[in-house]
Amino acid sequence: MRNSIWRTAGFLFAGAVLGTLAGQLLAPQVPLLRHQTQLQWNPSADWAVLRFSLNVTLRVNWLTLVGVVAAYLLRRRIK
Repeated sequence: MRNSIWRTAGFLFAGAVLGTLAGQLLAPQVPLLRHQTQLQWNPSADWAVLRFSLNVTLRVNWLTLVGVVAAYLLRRRIK
């Protein structure tokens, strides 16, 4: 069960990455793909002993969603 969850998460992550890359490559030819949503998260902390800052950006376009759905369907088929 535990291995199955990680494998599914890996499939979904790979689908999102491949979909985003495909969307960025095809954006100059397909005007619909030029629109993307960007979510940023910048947590930071400054304690006397430790200071950290992390910048996380998530970019989502239409092919990202298509890639995630395709990866999910592929994962269900492989099961």
